[in-house]
Amino acid sequence: MPTVTRLVKLFLEKEAALATAVRNADADALGALLTDDFELRVGARAARPIARADWMRELLRRRDPGGDISGMAVHDFGAAAIASFTQRTAKGPLFVVDVWRGQVDGDWKLAVRYASPAGSAVFTVPGARTSEPEIPKKY
Repeated sequence: MPTVTRLVKLFLEKEAALATAVRNADADALGALLTDDFELRVGARAARPIARADWMRELLRRRDPGGDISGMAVHDFGAAAIASFTQRTAKGPLFVVDVWRGQVDGDWKLAVRYASPAGSAVFTVPGARTSEPEIPKKY
C-alpha cells in the first residue's frame, strides 16, 4: 500500500464524503461539502460553467459518484488547496482538478471542479509529453 501525504489523505477523505453523499442521495450532506458559489467546468464546455444546483440535481438523480480515485496530488496555497487526480468511470477515466476553499465555516469546501476525459487525447497539451523521451544510443 502506497504511503500518502497528510493532505492527500485529507482530500481522499473529502472525496469519499462527496461519493457517500451522492450514493445516498443526501442533498444536505453534499451541499455541506460545497461552497455556495460552486461550479463545475468541463473541457468540452469550458466557457459554460455548470451551476451548483444543476450539478447537485444531476448527481443525486444518478446516484453514481464515479469509481476509484488514483494518482492524487495536492497543492496547498493556504486559503485554497488544489487536488488533482484520475477517477475511473463507466465511460472511461476522468482527469479531475478540485479547488477546495480553505476553512470555510471551519472546514474545507469544494469551490470549483474541472473535469475532462483522460488518457485518450486526440492531441497533446503544448509542453507535455505523452511518452517517455527517446534517448539516443551511443555506440
